[in-house]
Amino acid sequence: ECHSWRAKANDLRCDRNLGIRTVGGSESKNSLGSEGDGIKYLGQDYASLESMIDHLGLGAEDVFLDLGCGKGRVICRVGMEPIKKSVGVELREDLVDIANDNATLLKGRKTEVEVVRGDACDYDFSDVTVVFMYEPFGWKTLRRVLANIEESVRSNPRRVRVLFSRTEQFGVVLDMCDWLVPVGAIGHTGILEWKTSEL
Repeated sequence: ECHSWRAKANDLRCDRNLGIRTVGGSESKNSLGSEGDGIKYLGQDYASLESMIDHLGLGAEDVFLDLGCGKGRVICRVGMEPIKKSVGVELREDLVDIANDNATLLKGRKTEVEVVRGDACDYDFSDVTVVFMYEPFGWKTLRRVLANIEESVRSNPRRVRVLFSRTEQFGVVLDMCDWLVPVGAIGHTGILEWKTSEL
């Protein structure tokens, strides 16, 4: 309980520093998407997010994508890095509006922060180099998304890193992809990483 209170206090402080508002869940249920397996909105804590960004060492050619970006916390924080672009995809219109407001309010942005309203299964992954997911949907959508990422890598060969937070039930789906190599956990964040193998 004490730990969760501290984490929330840290999240509020980080939000304030960035000039955005992402703390707090969302009462309405997530839109279900094409596979009918959307999951209630929750946000990645800032402490884990900082560890993840440090680990990634993002560069000028990176395009970062958060599937199920919610209120835009991750894409806004990544927008403070000098990369090519930070993009979030979100199905729920109310969350898209909040994420867009946060992207506009973000202080000290170093790259374009874009919010796309739509189904993760329909996104064009052709230039994406990092895909982040905080358990945004179920295994049916995840399998379709991974197939689309694989197809994009075959069409446009490049290194892609796939990050999944809260992987208890879905890590096996990623492990079954023969085009991905498991890298492992990023510190104590609960975020696991996979990267593309040589295609």
